[in-house]
Amino acid sequence: MACATAPETAPTSPVSGAVAADHPLASRAGADVLRAGGNAVDAAIAAALSSGVVQPTGSGLGGGGFAVVVTPDGTATTFDFREVAPAAATRDMFLAQGASSTIGGLAVAVPAEGIGLAKLHERFGKAPMGSIAAPAIEQASKGFETGPHLAEALLQAPDMAALFAPGNVRAGLAEALRAWVTTRGEAFRTGWVAEDMVDAARAAGGVLTLADMAAYAVIEREPLRGTYGGRAVITMPPPSSGGVALLQMLGATAGVADPHCAVEAAKHAMADRAAYGGDPSFVPVDVSRLLSSERIGAIRADCGPATFPPEHYAPPVASVKDAGTLHISVIDGSGMAVALTTTINTSFGSKVVAPRSGIVLNNEMDDFAARPGTPNAFGLIQGEANAVEPGKRPLSSMTPTVVLGADGRPELAVGGSGGPTIITATYQVIRGVLDEGRSAQAAVDALRWHHQWQPNVLFIEPGHADMAGFEAHGHVLKEAKAFSAVQAVRRTAAGFEAASDPRKHGAPVVLP
Repeated sequence: MACATAPETAPTSPVSGAVAADHPLASRAGADVLRAGGNAVDAAIAAALSSGVVQPTGSGLGGGGFAVVVTPDGTATTFDFREVAPAAATRDMFLAQGASSTIGGLAVAVPAEGIGLAKLHERFGKAPMGSIAAPAIEQASKGFETGPHLAEALLQAPDMAALFAPGNVRAGLAEALRAWVTTRGEAFRTGWVAEDMVDAARAAGGVLTLADMAAYAVIEREPLRGTYGGRAVITMPPPSSGGVALLQMLGATAGVADPHCAVEAAKHAMADRAAYGGDPSFVPVDVSRLLSSERIGAIRADCGPATFPPEHYAPPVASVKDAGTLHISVIDGSGMAVALTTTINTSFGSKVVAPRSGIVLNNEMDDFAARPGTPNAFGLIQGEANAVEPGKRPLSSMTPTVVLGADGRPELAVGGSGGPTIITATYQVIRGVLDEGRSAQAAVDALRWHHQWQPNVLFIEPGHADMAGFEAHGHVLKEAKAFSAVQAVRRTAAGFEAASDPRKHGAPVVLP
C-alpha cells in the first residue's frame, strides 16, 4: 500500500462552468469543486464518487468506466478504466450448470473505478484529492435522502437495503473514500480495499485475486474523431462500441430528416457491433473500415421505404432487458470538457457487497459473450471477438462524447446510461441540439426511440410524434418508458446550459 502523501496545494482562483450528473447531490458535489477552483476533471471525479454513494444502483467503486477529456484548445484523450476478466477466467466458464454471469462472484470482473479516477486526477487534476472526495465522504458519513431512482431500485432488490444504516449512512464506504485520498487510489489496487473486494467476490464463488487487482492498468487511448454539422465529434474508441456506432449513425444521417433512416442506421450499427466489436488488445477491430466513407455510404443508401427483416442485417437472436450505468458531463470556465461514464453493469451489479467497505461489485462479465449464441442481460448478441479471455475488457455501449464548436473549443459534453440505449439516446440528443436548435434540456427531455437490431422491435416512448410514421415504414413498435438517461452540458456565447435527465430524476448545476 502506498504511503499517504503530503497535503496538496489547493487552487486559488474559482472556475465557473456546469455539471450534469444523474443525481442532484452528485451534480452539486461536482459544482462545489468547481466553485472552489477545481477544473472539469476534478468536478467529474467528485460527481462520480458522490454518485457511487447516493446512486449505487448503476455505478460505484466496484465498477469501471470510460472518460473523454478535451482541453480548452481542443486537444483530446480518452481514459479506459473498464473492468477486465480475471486471470482465471475461461471462455466457457458460464456454460456449467448454475454458473451465472449476472449474479454472484463469477460475474465480477476486476473493479477499476478507484484506480481509474486516481489516474485521471494524476493526469489532469488541479484540486487536492481530499477536496474532491469531501462531498462524497460527507454524504457517506452523515447520510442523505433517498432519491426516487434509488427507491424504485430497492423495491426490485430489497436485500440491497442492507447497504444503508439508518439515515442512509455508509460508514464503510466513507472509510474507503478516505483511503482513496490518502493512498492516491493505491488502496484499490494493493491495499485493504482491494482485499475487501477480492474476499467478497471469492466468498461468492468468484475467481478474482489480489494479483488481478495489482496487475490492472488504465489505458489512455486515442479518441475516435468524426465530423457532423461542421463540428468535430470526439468519442470513445473500442472496447467501446458506442463511439463507432455513434459516428456511423451521424455520418449516415447527416442532412437526412427522416427518422426512419436514423432507425435503419441504428440497426446497421448494432449489427456491426455484434459482428466486429471487441477489445482491440485481443482482436483486430477494423475501425477505419467501419467508419469509412464506403461503409457509411452503404448504410445511408440502404434506407428504403420499408424496414428489412433481421436477417438483412445479421442472424436473429432472442432478447431480454435490464438497465444500469451513469453518465457525468462537465465543462468548466476555461473550456475544458469531460464526458465520463461509469458502470457496475445491471442494477446493483452482481449483488455481491464487500463487507468492510460496503462497495457493490460489478457483474461486468455478462458484457462478454458469456454464453455463445445466447443474448446477454441487455438482449445483445455477442460475437466471437467478445468471448471471455483472461485480462480482456468486455465490449461496452458507453458513449462519452465531446463536440467541438466552430472555434475548435468544446461546445457539448454528452453521454448517457441504459445499456445499448446509450448509443441511440446520445445520438438523438446531439441531433436535437445541433440540427433542431433545442436547448440542452429540451434535447434531453425530448421523447426517444431505440432499436438495437435484435430484438426486431423499435422501442419508443409513449406519445412520440413519429409513431405513425415508423409504423408506416413497417417497424414493429413497443412502447417503453424511461429506457435511457442522458446528461449534457453545452457552452454557448451566452454562457452554459446543462441538462440532467428527468427520467432518472437528475438535476444539473450551472455556475455563472
